This record gives sequence, structure tokens and C-alpha cells, in this order.
Amino acid sequence: MASPLSDLDELVLRCRDEKAKKYIKEAVSCYKVGAFRSSIVSAWVAVSFDIIDKLKELSLAGDKEAEGQLNDFEKARQAGDIAKSLKFERDILSVARDKLELISHVEYIDLERLQQDRNRCAHPSMTSDDDIFNPSAELARLHIRSAVEHLLQYPPSQGKYALESLLSEIDSQYFPTKEENALTALKNSPLYKARKSLVRNFTIVLIKKILTESLSFKQKIKVIAALKATSIMYRQVFNEVVSEKLSSIVKLVDDDNIDRTFIFLKRLPETWECLDPDVKQKIQAYVENLPAEKLEEVDFLLEHKGLSAHARKRVKYATRKELADAVYFDVPKEVADRMVELYVSSESFDDANSFAPVINVHASDFNKEQVEKIVRACGDNFQIINSFEKGAVINSLRKNNNFSDEEYNQLLIDSGLKEYAKSEAEQKEF
Repeated sequence: MASPLSDLDELVLRCRDEKAKKYIKEAVSCYKVGAFRSSIVSAWVAVSFDIIDKLKELSLAGDKEAEGQLNDFEKARQAGDIAKSLKFERDILSVARDKLELISHVEYIDLERLQQDRNRCAHPSMTSDDDIFNPSAELARLHIRSAVEHLLQYPPSQGKYALESLLSEIDSQYFPTKEENALTALKNSPLYKARKSLVRNFTIVLIKKILTESLSFKQKIKVIAALKATSIMYRQVFNEVVSEKLSSIVKLVDDDNIDRTFIFLKRLPETWECLDPDVKQKIQAYVENLPAEKLEEVDFLLEHKGLSAHARKRVKYATRKELADAVYFDVPKEVADRMVELYVSSESFDDANSFAPVINVHASDFNKEQVEKIVRACGDNFQIINSFEKGAVINSLRKNNNFSDEEYNQLLIDSGLKEYAKSEAEQKEF
């Protein structure tokens, strides 16, 4: 059975900065030989230098707060102002927590204990002459672990600045739209080795962004790519956020904008199971009453396991105008069935003539059974037989790859449309 204790050498390897790694390695070496006081002092030195180095990195990145703190430190150091230097060290954890959000309030408590124990180890005057502070091995080990797990393993940006930096990167016109490229980008951003709080906040903000803001298609794709990359990097945290927050965020969406959930459910289909029953019901009702201008979305909805039945209901009462106005890259079978149904049931010459262009546009998309229904209607339905567009429809359907010329000619003959069947010479010319 694996030990629940963290391996100290592995903790050293997890340190991000080489300088901090050097000091924490010294702390581990002291621990291993039983010099626990020295171990605690070295652990605190590692924490102090790590925060100072993070100040430098953030300052170079443009963080004004970090720049101000670093300037104060440099002035005190250059002037040899011991009092100000000591004050800077005393306040360094508060600055990391409150000003830079490098550590949480809980982490602050653990690191403050390290700071207090370091003072007890390094300043004998703080204890009575006959009561020298002798830290236990367990205490020294705890402080080494706290230093690494709370601070040393993370990059400098973890709080509000990190979140703003990530969102700014995604808003850039150069942020990738493909999942694999987004993953590469985020692995080289503050999200790499990020704290759980940053991952949670980043995920929540992106979900809100795509569901509650009016975004262009490219912006939506970028946000989705970032979300998918985040789910790969931090699967457990991502799933927790979606389970806890997605339904409440969807409830913020106006009734007229429920279709904003479609791209989310299309690119991240597993999130459907995380929605509350009332939220699922609301989306399903919207799909059954899908506005005409959103009918083009039905191809995805017909494939979605939670929405397919409701999409089929919507397609069944789609009107001629709705189908004429909609644009499909690939016509779903259910939509094609509805097109065929409306055409073959034409009740006037105008019905047949006005809907014929829709049949012509999608002639190559119909399956064999659908083509047969249309052709037979051209020979059976009086309104279609006498329509001006009948010939155009028959000629358009000849381009359908489900029939050879011979098969199509035979279908025309069997449907009483022999005059439209082409001779062998005409077939070759055609």
C-alpha cells in the first residue's frame, strides 16, 4: 500500500523556480540529517525568494501592484534600511494573499505558521533560555510540504491578474479555434499548473461568456476550444464546475437566446447529463417550438440524444416558407422527408410551382425512396402534373446519384412520365 506521506524528493522536483528548488532541496537535506530547525529556516527562505521572484515576473508582465511592491523592496535593500526590509518580510505573505492573490486564505494560514516557526528557530531570544525550540520531524516535514504545494510549484499568475490574462488571450484574434492548438496555448499560459480556484473561475467565466454574451461565430469557437482544452488539462475540476454551475448559468439565459446552449451542447455533448431536469425540459420545449430563423440548427438537434425526439416534432410541422429559407450543408433525412411530403401533397399549381425550387436545390440530397415518391407524384398529383416546374424537378432529380440513367428512365416510365425518359443517345449527350 502506498504511503500517504508525500515523497520529499518528489516535492523538490515539483518546484517551478530553480532558486526556490535549491533552497527547498537544502531544507530537505537538513530534514534528512535531523537538523529540523535549519530545515524550517531554509523552507521559509525558499518561500520568501519565490514570492520575490514572482514579483519580478509579474512586474515584467505589466502587473502594476507587483511593480510597486518590488520597487519598495528594492529601495529598502539599496538604502540598507533594515527596518523596512524586516517589515517587507513580515508582510510578504499578506501581500501574496491580498494584493497578488498568489495564495488563498487557507494557504496563508499554513505559510504563516511556517513564518512563525522560522522566527522561533532563527531567533533564540524569542524563547526562554532554558526552553529552546526543538521542532519535531513531523513539523519540519509539514512546512516543506506546505511551501511546495501552496506556492513553489505554481507559476506567478494565479489570482485576478492570471484570470484577466487568460481572458485577454482568448479574446485575441490569434487564439486558436482548434482544440489541440488551444491545448498547446493554454499549457503555455497561467493555466498551466494552476490552482483549483483559478481553473474553476476560468471555466465559470467562459461558460457565462458563451451562454450570456452575444458573440460572433469565431468567438464562440475560440471559447469552446478553450473549454475543451481546460477539460483535458483538469478533467475533475471541469466536471465539478459543470455539475455545480451549468444549470444555474443556463437559467440566466433569456428565453429568446436559449439557442446559445446549442453550440455548447454540440461541442461538449456530455454536459447534457449535468443539467437539472427543469433546465433540460426548458431546452426541449424551446426545440419543439424552434423559431423559423433557427431551423438550420435542427441537423445537430436531430442527432442529440436528449433533443432528437423534440427536434423531430418540430420538423414535422415545418412550413414551406421555413424550409425554403433555411440553408443546409447536408439535409437531414427528417427534413428531406418533410420537403418531399410538402411537395407531393401540393394542393394547387401555386403550391407545386413555388416549392419546386426547394426540391431542385436539394435534388442530390434525397435518398432513393424520397426520389421515387417525388417522381411518382409528378405522374399522379394533378396539381404537379400541370405545374410549370414539373420538368425542372424531373431533370434535377436525374442528377441524384442513387439512380443510374437506366434506372431513372425506368422509374419515369413506370410513373407515366415516359416523355421525360431519355434515349440512349440523349443519355450520352447529357
